[in-house]
Amino acid sequence: MSAIAGVVRFDGAPPEPGRVERMTEAMRSRGPHGITHRTAPGIALGHCALRSTPESLAETQPHASADGKLWLVMDGCIDNRHELARDLAAHGITPRDPGDPELLLCAYEAWGEGCAGRVIGELAFVFWDGRERRLFAARDAAGARHFYYARGEGWFAFASGIGGLLASGVVAPQLNEARFVENLVIEFDREDQVGTCYLGIDRLPAGHAMRVDARGISTWRYWDPRNLEGERYGSQVECAEAYLEVLRTVVASRMRHVGPMGAALSGGLDSSSISALVAREHGHRLSGPLATFTLAHDDRGRCPEWGSAQQLVAQGGMQPTVIGPEVGARVHASCVEAMRSFDEPFSFNNGYTDLLVCDAAQASGCRVLLDGMAGDLAFYWFDESLSFRPRNLRHLPGLLAAALRHRTPGVGRMLAMRTAAAATPKALRMLYRGMRKTHLPDDAQLLRRELALDLVQRRRRRDPPIADDRLAHATLFTTGLLSMPHEGYGQIALARGIEPRSPFSDRRMLEFAVRLPREAKITSGWFKRLAREALGGILPEPVRWRRDATMHPGWQFRGRLARELASAAPAVWNRQGVGDRMRRWVDRGSLDRAWSEWQGRGAWSQELMTLVAYAQWLDSPRGNWVPQEA
Repeated sequence: MSAIAGVVRFDGAPPEPGRVERMTEAMRSRGPHGITHRTAPGIALGHCALRSTPESLAETQPHASADGKLWLVMDGCIDNRHELARDLAAHGITPRDPGDPELLLCAYEAWGEGCAGRVIGELAFVFWDGRERRLFAARDAAGARHFYYARGEGWFAFASGIGGLLASGVVAPQLNEARFVENLVIEFDREDQVGTCYLGIDRLPAGHAMRVDARGISTWRYWDPRNLEGERYGSQVECAEAYLEVLRTVVASRMRHVGPMGAALSGGLDSSSISALVAREHGHRLSGPLATFTLAHDDRGRCPEWGSAQQLVAQGGMQPTVIGPEVGARVHASCVEAMRSFDEPFSFNNGYTDLLVCDAAQASGCRVLLDGMAGDLAFYWFDESLSFRPRNLRHLPGLLAAALRHRTPGVGRMLAMRTAAAATPKALRMLYRGMRKTHLPDDAQLLRRELALDLVQRRRRRDPPIADDRLAHATLFTTGLLSMPHEGYGQIALARGIEPRSPFSDRRMLEFAVRLPREAKITSGWFKRLAREALGGILPEPVRWRRDATMHPGWQFRGRLARELASAAPAVWNRQGVGDRMRRWVDRGSLDRAWSEWQGRGAWSQELMTLVAYAQWLDSPRGNWVPQEA
């Protein structure tokens, strides 16, 4: 992991001296092991190094071809190195050194812009082709690495973080109100894959490539899982074996590291399978025990997450760290700083517990932290509504059994509503859908009603459901469903010099999941039954067949933080201050009622914490950028 930055002028004039240096300095936390730059007529490139692999210890970026005409800056790692080297050898190409940048440069020399589809990894990269005076960039399929850009008449600038672009001076910090408001409502916050909370700063979407030259910018999707065909297996056992093989592959490819390696161990099936595979099959590659980090309730004896983690630790090869919900002065200060310093405010919404885990990993000396992000997305049938399609009704008993076994909240209400919908005449269903356009999601209730209604009418999907289950599953990965969490989590980890690695976000795992038969994705009486069957002999049986998998201590942690902020940081958790700062978008009466309700019951309020975080973000040193009301 690292950070990249650059400025291009297509008239050949040199970029302003010191501009790219300011960009990399703003992202220094992402590259604690050195910053380097390279300039030539019309271009300046910068790189911040986080040396997380043995090969990276000898790498220097920007990386150039032998003739000096082709330059590369990349952020991240290549995970299919062996396959890529084999294919290059077939083309008669031998890399000059074992580093990832050289391997990627050779791939570009061999396949040109087609290299984006050949390289698998959590990475974003940019080539400057001095022969054509053209820039080519790409971002990985899941959006695990970040790429932001700004453009103007005759120039183009890019960076791994928004802070880098702001530091360049090529774009002023002007609030993009449309995106800001969308981020306040979970139903809509991932639909826009290009815009940011800043006017003039955009993102390259996950799985996309970009070409930039004097004529302008063109982007295209180089990875499209909707084109994948389904896979057939002779039996469920054969399918489970294939799942385990892919999981082993994506975990093994992330084992290159320097120093202690860590893993976020929630106690759930996904993070447990990663930690167990690393400790069991790759312990000899570690410099010491795998450092695991687990959130636990105050009463650890009654905390299912810590109980599951203990079962894994007992198998050996792990050094556990348990994180409790205590909130001290240091945590207060860290949280407030995070609210104000993140590139975009949504990173704090669900990122508080990630903040605690990354702080602990940094204190343990870890440069790499494995996580289970995207594990749920492999099992598309977590969307229970699909079981109500006519050809899938036979699976309803299995769905109900799974929901009861795992004590899924609201399953009875969901089943009743879906059954009623299936029995309702089409005309009445259409009438309901028309009324739904004026129904506000829970987290939009605090917005000014005219603003919320306009948002709902503009952003709520009008497209009919996709009839083909495999295609519907694949389409999920063409949205921001996965890339946006990576953008939020990445900000938290990178600010601490931690490289997050997500095996389930590997393109090979995503493609395997899309191609799975319907029967392998459906619950069949257990959530993620295929994974449970595949992990026999790897996970302890109590973890493998854990029933309370829908429980998580994160809500207790966030509730404790809200109460402690109200007590110890009243200038932050402040109804008047939040109301004043957010008055352009929030209905004051609704905010007062929600605040009074919170004070009465003291429970966690996602909506209030979101408004508090956004208000703090607006008060950051970026300046008073909110337009004044008329």
